[in-house]
Amino acid sequence: MYVGNPGLYRAGGSSHYFLQPPTIAGHRREAVAVRKKIRKIAQPVKKKQVSYQSLSLPGRHYQEKRRYPRLVLFILPFILYGYSVTFDCVLDDKLVLSENGFVKRGTAGIWDILTTDCFEGYFGKHKPLLVGGRYRPLSIVTFAIEYQFYGLKPGVSHFFNILLYTFTGLLLFKVLRLLIPKNSGKPWFFQLPFIASLLFTLHPIHSEAVANIKGRDEILALMLSLAVLYFSVKATTSEKKRWLMISGGVFLLALLAKENAITFLAVIPLCLYFFSKISFREIVTVSLPLLAAVLIYVGIRHRVVGPVLERGEEISVLMNNPFLGATVSEKYATILYTLALYVKLLFFPHPLTHDYYPYHIPVIAWTDPRAWGSLLLYVLLVGYALLNCRKKDVVAFGILYFLSTLSVVSNLVLPIGTFMNERFLFMPSVGFCIILGVWMSCKLPNLLKKNPRLARGTSLGLLAIVCVGFAVKTVTRIPAWKDTMSLNRAGAKVSTGSARANCFMGYALYDKACAIREDRTRQLQLYGEAEYYIDKALSIYPVYPTALNIKAGISGGNHQHDGNLDELLNGFYEIIKVRHVPYVARYLRHLNQQKQDIEKLVNFYHQAGFLLVAEEQKDYPLALEYLSYGFQLDPNNVQILVDLSKVYYAQKDHRKALEMAQRGLAISPNHMELNRQVRLASKGVRQ
Repeated sequence: MYVGNPGLYRAGGSSHYFLQPPTIAGHRREAVAVRKKIRKIAQPVKKKQVSYQSLSLPGRHYQEKRRYPRLVLFILPFILYGYSVTFDCVLDDKLVLSENGFVKRGTAGIWDILTTDCFEGYFGKHKPLLVGGRYRPLSIVTFAIEYQFYGLKPGVSHFFNILLYTFTGLLLFKVLRLLIPKNSGKPWFFQLPFIASLLFTLHPIHSEAVANIKGRDEILALMLSLAVLYFSVKATTSEKKRWLMISGGVFLLALLAKENAITFLAVIPLCLYFFSKISFREIVTVSLPLLAAVLIYVGIRHRVVGPVLERGEEISVLMNNPFLGATVSEKYATILYTLALYVKLLFFPHPLTHDYYPYHIPVIAWTDPRAWGSLLLYVLLVGYALLNCRKKDVVAFGILYFLSTLSVVSNLVLPIGTFMNERFLFMPSVGFCIILGVWMSCKLPNLLKKNPRLARGTSLGLLAIVCVGFAVKTVTRIPAWKDTMSLNRAGAKVSTGSARANCFMGYALYDKACAIREDRTRQLQLYGEAEYYIDKALSIYPVYPTALNIKAGISGGNHQHDGNLDELLNGFYEIIKVRHVPYVARYLRHLNQQKQDIEKLVNFYHQAGFLLVAEEQKDYPLALEYLSYGFQLDPNNVQILVDLSKVYYAQKDHRKALEMAQRGLAISPNHMELNRQVRLASKGVRQ
């Protein structure tokens, strides 16, 4: 057929054009070609296996035109956590905010924050509570800035925590979109980057990091580390080297937020290996600024708080060293058990608690099947990751990310001062969310690919169930962080085996009772409730100093109501049998000032100070403290003078021993013990 242009012909409605009119042979060849084309089109198309690996980073990430994913990820955190802006400071918030001396100086305190241990602003001096100290100044600097502009307003700090958490979720989405190309066959809400970011935003395991103001260090560390990953990827797609410098600078900030950001020194090369085709040399080039940032951080930290790996003296407080008294075998069996519990909480975040201190997590041995089960779980995880690493399987990447970021808080590398904590999962949970996202958006649909409608419905249904479950658990968990009482009640309810949780609940009730002045009945009721929790704490950890001190306080409070001195002194005696606590000494001085029941008190000082502390416990300085109370109350009591002479002699203070003995002889010249003490002390003085 002639189409109008001289010398240009089109054959039979086909799209082929010829410069010369077609011949009969040409018509035949064209017909054969058309039939072949039709057969090719009619053949079933083989679907390519969906892969989330980018062939090349430059230009491969999907530029989402719709704003729905960002909008959902921006709104959700405020819906979930918005209520927390009405909350008070709880738990460790006083260490970094409400009672931190440097923070209360506003911006003027920033230099001190940057040049001291994290706890120094609270204690007013360096106090080595945890092995290696803690240097995380960035979040505390943000609190100082907030204090400068708003004063002490916990609601403001809670709001900024939510905002930073929102930015973290959005940044995770942006990074995953950069690494993982869009699957054009699926809607935006079923793409892996969105599903993983959605699961991260909803996961209840993050409630502690967001609802607790102190958790800002966790949020900042992950948010800045994700930013470093983004800049590192940009450095591979651009000729401009400024991205390398930016990545190094931001990584230093991430390290100053919290030390666990150092794990991204491994995570970022892993990302580049799994999601790009750049060479090993390029990966090393991208990693060099990160290594430089680590070296700078270690140098600053060494100058401020000392060597990172320096262990120094063993921490002898169980609440800061949960493996105190455990064998090496028991320690590592228990560590593996806690690592398995982390995996369990990611899949099934219930029940949640802020307290995993001794002995909510029991110390177990290798005879316990839980230890071997935990070991098997991690062997399988590591085995899967290694076997599928060369395939660049995204699940393998998620496992390696999880293991890398969990390593520094696992107690395997450095002691962290507790068995485990939910906030330690804040950074590692990204790996879990990626793995779960892969299964929901890719693996499960592929298993049901013979029935696409069933595959889509099953995947979306499972995603909906998980998201609703996570959201409900998060919303119901948040109120526990409202104030000290609500947090302690929630902790004591779940962490029944924790001495710390029960002690803190007892203290909260005792503190509330002490604040009551008029309602005596209610005060006694609160003392009774407090005593229940304190006794429970002491049944778990009999020498717990804080619990013993509160136990003494409750005894003092009851004495002020009933005036029963015998019961008070018997209670104090039982406490002293375990260990000395400050409240006992304070209350005894109070009783001395009243000068009532002198005989009972002096007899108590003899029983407790000499027979118990000096004779049984051999704690002579403490014995002298109690005996001095008796001497102040009745300086002419012969028994107290004998006791003092014997204790001074045991301390090899022969002059004081002789002085006390001679003073007693002036009152009772024929006292056999005093005469003996005079002879012994005199001999000691002459020597």
